Amino acid sequence: MGAAAAGLGGCASAPPAGEPHSDAVAEPVPAPQVVPFSEAVPGQPPAGWRPYALRRDLTRTRYTVVRDGDRRVLNARASASATGLRCAVQIDPAEQGQLQFSWRVREVAPQADVSEAVLDDCPARLILAFDGDQTRLSLRDRLFFDQVELFTGQRLPYATLMYVWDGGRHAVESVHRNHRTSRIQYLTVESGGQRAGRWLHYQRDVVADFRRVYGEAPGTIIGVGVLTDADALKLQLEAWYGDITLAGQAGRS
Repeated sequence: MGAAAAGLGGCASAPPAGEPHSDAVAEPVPAPQVVPFSEAVPGQPPAGWRPYALRRDLTRTRYTVVRDGDRRVLNARASASATGLRCAVQIDPAEQGQLQFSWRVREVAPQADVSEAVLDDCPARLILAFDGDQTRLSLRDRLFFDQVELFTGQRLPYATLMYVWDGGRHAVESVHRNHRTSRIQYLTVESGGQRAGRWLHYQRDVVADFRRVYGEAPGTIIGVGVLTDADALKLQLEAWYGDITLAGQAGRS
């Protein structure tokens, strides 16, 4: 997945507000919570989520709501593609920073490696985009942000945190930065194909994860995204995503 695609402020990476110019539409109103897939109509893309791609040349991953037993989930099919879906939100992680999500993948490519640009494919990614003071960015990151904006019309979010399923070369809980910018970071929550084919459930403390990766407190979450990408290795990958929630700690509203 290329660096620009990696910065999907909402979909593949939960980017900033705005749709790529190839899909110019009215700016969505940020939701106070992530729109659930379980309430969507089967056979269609989920309402409240939008396709996101920062490059016109990227083949689109197909996202459709399907039935899985007695519930509705999001199915993603990538064929040498690397576009995602994003949901624009406005969520304070200090108040609602307990992230819960689930996914299932059909298979994992053992050669995929999130730390190498030419091998950076994942069967499943969950992406959070954060607001922040962009004047604090390094010169290198500001130049990269300006370059992306110049060529795409989109401004990357202050920080992007991706929870990823790696091909197996990296240990769970390892962290890797995007090869073009330090403002896109990958946190491995699953690695290798040992658990492919089954539903896996995760709970993460977003504030703790962000502090660990970026060394500071997170700003407002402005986008939540999913991405199944297979463009680097020209693969065919399939995944299913359950509802994504951000809530307060037990006993807090």
